This record gives sequence, structure tokens and C-alpha cells, in this order.
Amino acid sequence: MPTAQRCIWEWKRDIFSTQNPRLRESVGELTLAGTKKRIQTWLDQRPGYPPEGDASEYSFFAQECYPTSEDRRAFFQRYVASSRPHLGYSLLPLLAQTGLLRTIWTTNFDGLVSRSCAAANITCIEVGLDSAQRAARSQSQGEIRLVSLHGDYRYDELKNTSAELQRQDQALREELLHELQDHDLIVVGYSGRDDSLMEVLRSAYGKRNPCRLFWCGYGAVVPEPVDSLFRTAREAGNSTYFIDSGGFDDLFTRLALRHLDGDLLAQAKGLLDTMEATTSPIAPFTAPSQPPTSIIKGNAYPLIFPSHVLKVPLRFPPDVRPRTWLEDNLPVSKGAIVGFKDCALAFAETSDVLAAFSDAITGEPISDALTEVQLEKDPRILSLVRRALVQSIAKLLGLGTDSNRRVWETTSYDKHTFNGTRYGIHRAMSLRLESINGKTHVAIMPEVVATLPDGQLADFEATKDIRIKVYGYQHNDVFDRDISYWVRQMKETDLPAIGGGTFRISRAPIYAGLVQRGFSALPEDIQRHVTQRGLVVPDANLVFSSANGSTEVRNVNPLKGLVQNRPWDFQLTSSGLSPSIEIAAICPPQDAGKIRRFLSQFQESSDPGKSERDYVQPFPGFSGAFGIPLKLPSQGQPGWATLDDSISGTGLVPSKMLAHRICQALDSIRYLKPSAVVAIFVPERWAPFEKVDADQERFDLHHFVKSYAARHGQSTQFIRERTALSTQPCRVRWWLSLALYSKAQRTPWRLDSLDDNTAFVGIGYSIDGSADRGHHILLGCSHLYNSRGEGLQFRLGRVESPIMRGRNPYMSIDDARRTGETIRELFYDAKMRLPTRVVVHKRTPFIEEERKGLLQGLEGVENVELIEITIEESLRYLASKLVNGKPEIDKYPIPRGAAVVLNSTSTLLWVHGVTPSAQNPSWKYYQGKRRIPTPLLIRRYSGKSDVTQVASEILGLSKMNWNTFDYYSRLPATLDSASAIARMGSYLTGFGHAPYDYRLLI
Repeated sequence: MPTAQRCIWEWKRDIFSTQNPRLRESVGELTLAGTKKRIQTWLDQRPGYPPEGDASEYSFFAQECYPTSEDRRAFFQRYVASSRPHLGYSLLPLLAQTGLLRTIWTTNFDGLVSRSCAAANITCIEVGLDSAQRAARSQSQGEIRLVSLHGDYRYDELKNTSAELQRQDQALREELLHELQDHDLIVVGYSGRDDSLMEVLRSAYGKRNPCRLFWCGYGAVVPEPVDSLFRTAREAGNSTYFIDSGGFDDLFTRLALRHLDGDLLAQAKGLLDTMEATTSPIAPFTAPSQPPTSIIKGNAYPLIFPSHVLKVPLRFPPDVRPRTWLEDNLPVSKGAIVGFKDCALAFAETSDVLAAFSDAITGEPISDALTEVQLEKDPRILSLVRRALVQSIAKLLGLGTDSNRRVWETTSYDKHTFNGTRYGIHRAMSLRLESINGKTHVAIMPEVVATLPDGQLADFEATKDIRIKVYGYQHNDVFDRDISYWVRQMKETDLPAIGGGTFRISRAPIYAGLVQRGFSALPEDIQRHVTQRGLVVPDANLVFSSANGSTEVRNVNPLKGLVQNRPWDFQLTSSGLSPSIEIAAICPPQDAGKIRRFLSQFQESSDPGKSERDYVQPFPGFSGAFGIPLKLPSQGQPGWATLDDSISGTGLVPSKMLAHRICQALDSIRYLKPSAVVAIFVPERWAPFEKVDADQERFDLHHFVKSYAARHGQSTQFIRERTALSTQPCRVRWWLSLALYSKAQRTPWRLDSLDDNTAFVGIGYSIDGSADRGHHILLGCSHLYNSRGEGLQFRLGRVESPIMRGRNPYMSIDDARRTGETIRELFYDAKMRLPTRVVVHKRTPFIEEERKGLLQGLEGVENVELIEITIEESLRYLASKLVNGKPEIDKYPIPRGAAVVLNSTSTLLWVHGVTPSAQNPSWKYYQGKRRIPTPLLIRRYSGKSDVTQVASEILGLSKMNWNTFDYYSRLPATLDSASAIARMGSYLTGFGHAPYDYRLLI
């Protein structure tokens, strides 16, 4: 059932939309603070409406929208009819059987408690307005009494308006007062809105009462009516407790698992298992069956590896890291080894292993079979085989090696100077092993290695600079030649492994065939080379407003769509509801001229450089680009805060002092200009204070200030001095203009999607080093409540029982179930209905505990998609074109939207790839213009949508990060935002459970 607060906003929006029918779409996302603010501003400008937060809001707007009691009954009927008892309600009867719960007093009128009791065969004594005499009836063991204070939908006249609520039945009032003298009271899911009931509680706890009051809120903020009640109760000497709970379902799950035992506990756990079992099995990813229209060449080659490996029974010494101990005793020159619980596998001579581990060997070393399945399932064995292969190649070809992934020629082919030192550049390659179609392949990546004059390897910074110089803008054909250079030396050649057996690399790589709508099929003699299949998914359209604001217009290119049209929410501007965007400024006095000149340039036009014109459009000035005036601050006027940054010293103290001064300036601006986007000028001299890593604490000035402002709903934009001095003014003006527009709670574009029943969630983790263990894993969740990309919000929490695997944290079943329940509740609160589909994105695998918990928490959702999205480190593919009927490597990369199906649960997707040029759609544009694009690896653990839908949504969400000027981001906005919020988490613990707009933190 919808909450009272959600009903209020629904009714306010109905009134607004009735009076402003053309603006209905612009206030469609009620989860956003900006949407609520527009509606409330409009209401405040008209007489007769109560102010926001007034105690009369619920009854006023209920009567304003639905004048008669029958109208109000009809409004709630649709929700009551479709409501179903979820986990918390299902556990209530079990707790009643133990005697833990005696009576439920409820202001709801949905009948969910009685339906849950009937399903569990528990006697429920229902008391309504027409049966108040039952309240005094004595109860038997195991029975539960349900008192509907505002009426029962099925029988009674419902109480919604002020007059109705004030007529609280006297008999029910007396019985509640009597019961509170003998029993503790737990309040959950109730805000204290109607004064008639709160008056009863004030009477009960306004004098000495031996029983306790537990008020369970959703978040840490105590509502004012509750705080007032607590003060009254404590003055009378009573015990009151405010519990920051995770909601109704979470509370009763915890109570059940803590207090039930025996058969009742088994029943409770059975309920959780049943919830998970209702989810349908995974549907396989499949590629189109049509003949391919293009072919792409991979960098992975089939690999034959030794059929046996040496197995050595071992006893590991206590208090050692097995891997370190093994490698210390068997140097890489003698082979490769990996440890297991009571043995090790090695590519090494038996005599060398016996000599290295003689005292620890517990049995006879044997030759053990090595299979494709082992390499596919066990990353430890895969690593062992890769290291053995690298050692074999280095030995046969006389190459240098790190004995892990990389080999290189010992003679340099070129020289390069970095920071005054002359480095030698050596041809190199790195190797990774991948299982493709059930067969092991070696993926080859051409690289370079840099060496000092004495032959030692260069350090990280020098190597990075040299690699960018050599490979930064490498085209497909050059990449292909470099791979061929290495393959010619290794193909179809026996590569002896240390300890016996041989490796052999095939001469032909894998080829994938892509199906693209509107293109002809490849000749059959080319199709026969295809071993993988895929498709090119059309790029996601974005929706803008026409120049006159009368219609919606679509374009795949964000900047071109803006230049040729208007922002999607342009009607807010043209209607006068949001006529301008106001900027405020915080700046040290000596830098005032710099920020003033910089901001004034946003009123001027600018042309892109010649090399940028394939994407960047001419900047027509802020008003010309967005169709709305930009109001800039003047020094000495409200909205301009002069900052004293005269601080000295190093470490945490001066950094925090500067941060607190900025926050004080934000406070003063918020008081005078609450809707302004605050530009904070960051001079270069602040560099020592921006990030401080002390012994006990890490401090980040940006994160601290952003989090402080976000707590107060204040948008900020850091403007660094180097940005103001950029040599690419057109690019900078577009980027910051887009950021300022979106931070003013405006929507430049949305995705072209008609699905309003899907919720998207991104999950990210970070570690809070200052928190106690058990509370140190922060969970950042991003939420999108529709497929149009509007309303991206964050929610921060702590993982109570984290599971650590390596350096990655994961959720326990309970943590994951709570996360699923939160997704359910937030979507319902946003849409007043459950989603039919929930898509969860994460950058690490969904372990079994997470899968079970999320599916339990999302019980009732028809399709739950659990999708891991990572950057594929190994596989690269090269586009081709037909020349005289034969394929040749194209200089440009493969198209954005290309997808190659690896198996039933995994797909490669190129979010980064070639798109049409803004200058001419027949030309190609490659964002960044750097080397070979890396695909995303999409792995599905639950769900039944086809690969086209999954890929289309990821492509679309990659265009919804308004904090970047690029055509797209490398990851969908769900993951970009979730990771960012998790990293800022230690500064955001004051947010509690409430979601908040991501634009406050970008």
C-alpha cells in the first residue's frame, strides 16, 4: 500500500497536472526533489493550499482531489485489490504463536494482517469501527487481535480527512490506553501524522508508565511529532527508543530469525526459501540465426596444452602464505607451481620439486590429467598453465620475461627520452588464457617494454608514458601486423613445457560474424571462417524537445540533439515555471577576476578546434544552447561569497579548516539563494589541501564539501583554475554548461523507451577504513525507476555481514535480501505499484548468497536480471571491410553496439566503438581515438530478457551521465554512479536510508 506521504505528493501532482496539462510529463518522476519543488512552488504561489509539511496536508489534499468518502474509497480500492502480503506480514502469525505479539493496532485499512493470519491458519480477532466492543474480549494463546483505527476497507467508513480522524472511537481509545499500561509498544511504518492517535499516545506516556515505547523509523531522522512525544514521555520518566530500522519486512525478518526456534523457525526459513523458488530459471543468450553481414577478427588463438601436470602431496607450514612459500622454494627458472589444500600442481621436473620441498612432501608425486573443464572452472589452474606457457615461449625464442604474462625481445628497436633519461623500447606481448566455446585459447596483446641504459626495466611512470607514445593512437591494421609478428614465430610450433608435454598455438584466430540490419550477407566462402556469432545492436535514441516546445524529437547524438532542438524539459522554461538558471560563487578575493571572466564566457559563442569537429558542435552560448538565461553572480552581491583561504601548514588540520570555511559559505548562500548552483573556484595553491592521507584518516576536500552540500539539497560545481585556463574553450563550455543545467535539477534529454515497469539498480562497494570491522563495507546503490533514464538516485548503506573473497566484498544472504526489499519498497513508493522487471548491475560476480538474498527480497517481481558488467581485459576484435570480395582489416574499430555471444550466460558488448560523425553521418567517429576499444563482458546470473534488450539498455544508460561531455561513458550510469557514491560513503553516513538525487554529488 502507498504511504501517506506518497499519497500526498500523488494528489499534489494531480492538481498541478490538471491546471498545467502540457507540463504533465515534466513532473512525472516524483522521486526527484526537483520535481517536488516545482509542484510545491506552484502551489505556494496560489492561495488556499497548506504549506509543505503542515499537519493538515493529508486530509486537505485527500478532500481536494476526492471530495466524497466514496471517491476516497475508490482511490484506495485499486491498491487494496492488488496488494499481497509480503514477507513481514507472512511472519507476523509465527511471532503471534510464540506470544511475542498480542495486538496489532493499525491505521491501515488494507486487511493484509488478517489475510496473512488466515493463510497461516491463525485466529485473528478483527476489531473495526462497527465492532469496537471486541477490543475488550479476552484472548487465547496464539491468537492475535487486529484493531483497525481508521476503519477496515471491507466494512467501515474510512477515515482520511481531519474531521474524520478527529472522531476517533472512544471505546478504541480507552482500550488502547489500557493496553499500553500492561504491554510494550512497537511502532513501525507510522509517521505520527494524525493528531487524534498521537493524543492517545501522549496521554499514555505523559505520566509514569512501566512499559517501554519503541518507535521504528526508516532512517535516522526522528519526525517532529515523534520527537515531541519522546520529550513528553521522558519528562514523565518513561523509557523511549527510536530505532533506525530497514523497514517493516526487515524488522520482522530479524525478529523472527532471532526469537523463533524449532518448527516455527523452520517455517520462517521455509518462507524465505519459497520466495526465492518463485523466480523463473535463466534464459540463454542467443545470437541471431541469420547469415552474418560482417566479420571481425579476434586476438585469441586455439591452444593445445600438456595433457598432464605434476601433482605433489604437500603439508604447508603454519602461518605462511602458500603462494609465497611455494614460489620462494621453487624459483621461476625451475617451473611454475600453484597450491591447493593438501597438494600442489606444477610444471617442473620431479627432481627439482623433490629438492625444493623434500621435508614437506607427504607422498609420491604423480602425473595427473589436465582437462579443458579444469581450466574453465578453476582460475588457479588457468594461471598455472598461462605461466608455464609464458616460460616455454621465452625459453624457445630467447626472450625476456616476467614469468607471469609478458615476454619481450632482449634487443631494443627504438629509443625514447622521458624526464631526461634515454630508454630502450622493446617489442613485447602479454598473454592471457580464455575458455571460448569450451576450448582454451591464448589471447595475444602486443605491447612494448622500456629499459634503462643498464638493462633494468623502467619504472611505472616511464613505461606508461612510452606505451602511450607508441600505442596511444594505434590503428587496427597496425595492431593486426603486430599480432602477426608474434604469431609467425609461434604458430604450429611445439613449445616444450618444463617437466614434459608441449604447448601448440594454432595459426588461425577466432572470427566472429555479426548480423546488422540493412546490410547484405557475407559471401559463403567468408562465412565458413566464423566460429562465434553476434549482432550490432542499434544505438539508443535520446529524446529532446522541438524548438517551439510542442513535440518530442529524437537523436542518437547528445550534442547534436541539443544544438538542433531544445532540452527535453524545455516546456518548464517556456511556461515560465522555471524561467532561468541562477549561479552563485564561492571564491578567494584574489581570484575573483578569474572566475568572473570565466563564467562570463558562458554567454559567448565558441567554435571547436579542427580535430574536434567530428563530435563537438559550435557552442552558441548558454542561452542559445539550452533556451534559458543564465544568471551570473556579481561580486559584493547576494550569491557571491568571498572566501578567506589564508591558511598554512600541512596535514589534516588546515585541510579541514578550508573545508569548513567553504561549508560556512555554502550555508550563507543557501539562506539567500536556495535554488542557485554554487560554483566553487579551486586555485592551484589549494593542491596540498585537496587530498590528505594521514596515519589514521584520509581526507578528501571535494568529497567532504560535496557531501555536506548534498545533505542540504544544494548543487555545487567545482571549477579548478586549470579548467579556467584550458586551451579547448569550446569543449569546456559545453561540458560545464551541461553540468550546470542538470545540477539546476533540469533534464537535458531522456532515453527513448516506453517501458515504465522496469527498475534499474547499480551496486558498488567501498571500504571505510575509519569504521569498525563489520561496519566497514559501504554499499552504494543507484536506482532508476524507469527505462527513460530519469530520476537516477543514490542510496547508501553498510553491509552488516560482509563476505570477503580476495579483496572484493560481497553481501550475505540477509544483506542481499534487505537490499532487494529496499529496491522493492523504493520502486513502489515511486510508482505506487511493483515493477514487473528489475535489472541489477554489478562489477563483481553475484555469489550464491547474493543471488538467493536478492531473489528473496524481490519476491513478486516477474523477471529479476542479475548482470555482472566488467571490462574484458583479454579479448580484442578488429573490424574488417570487403575489398574486391575479400575481407581486409579496417583502420577504424568495430561499431558501438556490436555484441558477440560467448555462451548461454555471457556476451561481449562494445559500448566503446565507432559511431557516425557529427559532420557527416557517412563518416566514422571514434571517441578518444585511442587504440583498440575494449569490450564489456556481460555475465547473467538470473533473468530471461534476450541479449538485444540487455545490450540496448546498457547502451542507453551509458548516455545518461550528465557529468561528462562525451558521446557516452564506458559504463552504464547505474555503475558509474554506484561506484562514485560508495567511494564518498564515509562522508555520507548522515543520509540514512533515504535516496537522493545523484546530481547533487557529481
